[in-house]
Amino acid sequence: MAENWVLKEDEAVELLALLITSARIQMDEPAQYGPLRLLTATERLSGMMLERASDKSRDFLQENLERIPAMHMNMSDIEAYTESLDERCRAVAACLLRHSALAGDE
Repeated sequence: MAENWVLKEDEAVELLALLITSARIQMDEPAQYGPLRLLTATERLSGMMLERASDKSRDFLQENLERIPAMHMNMSDIEAYTESLDERCRAVAACLLRHSALAGDE
């Protein structure tokens, strides 16, 4: 079973620490910082997974690492920020399809 893992325990703990502390800091930050915190976790998780990921996920993870940093800079442009989030949602849907029987490659 261990050969299927994409995170080491210390990486998972690091990600949990980010998520938990992000949840706490959200109590004091403006609401629009919530998506920023989630994208930061997505970027970190993508980086942790990339080297051990299957071909079905690798392009999606690499796109996250390339596109998410620029998304942080668009936070003040709500329309552009929303479109960037919509694009990442389409990308995750495509990745999920590659992993499912719906993609027709299994």
